[in-house]
Amino acid sequence: MTILLEPSIARAARAYTGLTQELFGEAAGVAKRTVFKLEQDGRVEKRSLDRILSAFERLGVVMLYDEQGAANGMEFHPPRRRR
Repeated sequence: MTILLEPSIARAARAYTGLTQELFGEAAGVAKRTVFKLEQDGRVEKRSLDRILSAFERLGVVMLYDEQGAANGMEFHPPRRRR
């Protein structure tokens, strides 16, 4: 399995959200253990990774990708508030 999201980037992105592993897992629809595993070795199932990346985007974290499709950085875009 190829690492598409480096653990250090995953940890930094979650830290930006201010959520614990458990709360971020709930927001992403994955188990806390999956978030832990991603932040430790970067190896999770594609379906879980897709859910995690979607949650990051909803929470204002936009991933930047290299030519091979691996996330190599991020930008922060605070979620827009509804009026």
